[in-house]
Amino acid sequence: MKRLPTLVEGLDDILNGGLFEGGVYIFEGPPGVGKTTLANQIAYTLARREIRTLYVTMLAESHARMLQHMEQQIFFDQQEVSATVFYVSGYRELDQGGLKAVVGLLRGELMRHRATLLVIDGLVVDNLETMTNDSVRQFVHELQSLVSAMSCTCLVLTGGHGNALSAEQTMVDGIFSFEDHGFHWRAERRMQVRKFRGSQVIRGQHTFCISTQGLQFFPRLESLPLVDANARLGASTISTGVPALDAVLHGRGLFTGSASAVIGQTGSGKTTFALAFAAASTPVDPGLVLSCTELAGDLRRFGSELGLGVEAAVGSGALVIKNMGHEDESMDEMGHKLLRLVDELKIRRLVVDGVAGLADTLAFPERGYRFLGRLLTELRRRGVTSFFTVDPDALAVAAGTPLADGVTGWFDNVFAFDSVAAKDRPVNERLVLITKVRGGGATQSQVNIFVSPLKAGGLLNV
Repeated sequence: MKRLPTLVEGLDDILNGGLFEGGVYIFEGPPGVGKTTLANQIAYTLARREIRTLYVTMLAESHARMLQHMEQQIFFDQQEVSATVFYVSGYRELDQGGLKAVVGLLRGELMRHRATLLVIDGLVVDNLETMTNDSVRQFVHELQSLVSAMSCTCLVLTGGHGNALSAEQTMVDGIFSFEDHGFHWRAERRMQVRKFRGSQVIRGQHTFCISTQGLQFFPRLESLPLVDANARLGASTISTGVPALDAVLHGRGLFTGSASAVIGQTGSGKTTFALAFAAASTPVDPGLVLSCTELAGDLRRFGSELGLGVEAAVGSGALVIKNMGHEDESMDEMGHKLLRLVDELKIRRLVVDGVAGLADTLAFPERGYRFLGRLLTELRRRGVTSFFTVDPDALAVAAGTPLADGVTGWFDNVFAFDSVAAKDRPVNERLVLITKVRGGGATQSQVNIFVSPLKAGGLLNV
């Protein structure tokens, strides 16, 4: 069967290639969840490929009003209106002649405009609730016959669950459920493919966001097909950025592609350690720091004050520092953005400063363990050597559960700052426990380091 890709970021991945030609698909969900924006986004994106869309509205709202809202979207192109995207109102036909009159309108307009995509927006209105199930079934049957005969794909946008066009009463080819899931003061937009004929899809709920670019979907990371399930550690090693630590590691550094967890309480030196690792980036092996708590400018200043080469690395283009996580960003959204940056910038050293930033999402308590494991697999597959800093207290607050032993099991290397109270240790001295090193080991189980901005490059030496 021939596919019609939606060309919407992430959606075709969920659908394993897109919609099917001649299919009828229902988009259902409450008002404001993004159905109309998505349908227009698909229409105008396809228009760039000279694919025509017939957009039929069943509501009393004027097309001009809807287009005013679409003008704020980057995908919208006024020149395509009435050229490849044709808007028609079916409100009068539905009100005066019912569903049978709507079918007649669709048949005539499809033949007139030779459209490949048909959108029926707002079909389920109050007067449909009084119609019999037989009339609804007859309408869907005629709609399927019409779009199949004309090699057209149809999207039906409805107002929610359990109405006259529910899954139990129709024979449509697919049903997409959209929701704005609220939890305390936060919210996540989610989509689930409840039914899809002819192909496997990535099942379950997937988050999405709405911006001026339209809708972007973020498939559950751990559910995506594995390109290379046997990704292995590299044969070479790279410096941790801490000479004292490199000296006791059997490989004189960490194996490329490995993932390290740096665990410690607030103020223990985790971020300093991670910045030392990031500062060792070069234009040949570029680095990326994603901070969940500190601002990028603060990290650059902090690195300079401690005598690290962070500012020089950023200036040369060898290192990029960005902030990650906003109030309503989902865990999968952050994961996909991270991997996209890694791919676009060809990153080889990665620092995620604050796993609690990933944990402060709705899905982490349920899926965080599997998500983190898949994220680390994707990084290893790309040959990225990564550092993740973990504050157990912050993680417990964000995730609603203490740091589980199994979480650190995903990491190849685990370094923990000794939890000695600040008043009981020298001001600049830290004790780092080497609790796990994969592929090599160490000559000793702990290292004393000093956090002191004595001179450039003099940080973190024994």
